[in-house]
Amino acid sequence: MVVVLTFPLSFITDDLSYGLQGAPEELTVAQLGSGKIPPGVEIGDYVQVRGTPDVGEDLRTVGTRESEVGVSARYEVAYFYFRLQETGNDLLIQRPQDLPQTLGDGEEKIWSGRISTVSEVIFYDTTQSGLQRAGLPRNDEIPVIETGDTPSYYRELLPVYLLVVGFWALSVIYLVWRKNKPFLGL
Repeated sequence: MVVVLTFPLSFITDDLSYGLQGAPEELTVAQLGSGKIPPGVEIGDYVQVRGTPDVGEDLRTVGTRESEVGVSARYEVAYFYFRLQETGNDLLIQRPQDLPQTLGDGEEKIWSGRISTVSEVIFYDTTQSGLQRAGLPRNDEIPVIETGDTPSYYRELLPVYLLVVGFWALSVIYLVWRKNKPFLGL
């Protein structure tokens, strides 16, 4: 039981600690001007940036050069990628599942989420193809703000995470108590 529960525990510890993060670190256009994650910021940090979506005129053709919105889709899950006018090719925004209706209205918005790079995003090969079709930059080091990954989302999962941690702790206590002989009837 300990081994079975240790496996998922190793995956959720990062999500659990991310869910406990407070306010996002505000990134500026100047910090993102190099096309790399700014010094002092690490992959997985909760960040936010202000910017105006840089998308094409025809958002009905998402996934094409005309829309300037890349799509990476697998297993009925879609991720959309686009630039900001202020950062150009130095940053991509990733939106899961849907695009805001106001994406092309030319207004500045706040984009917050987990910072990653093009090489770290989900479905790497599919993402590379989607970025290429939309005419977006594909360099592996370009920062990506994954707007679907916010601490508040992971806080909603906190009871499940704590349940797994609790069962794991109980299984360790039981294993120690039974001196690693749970099936011998001793």
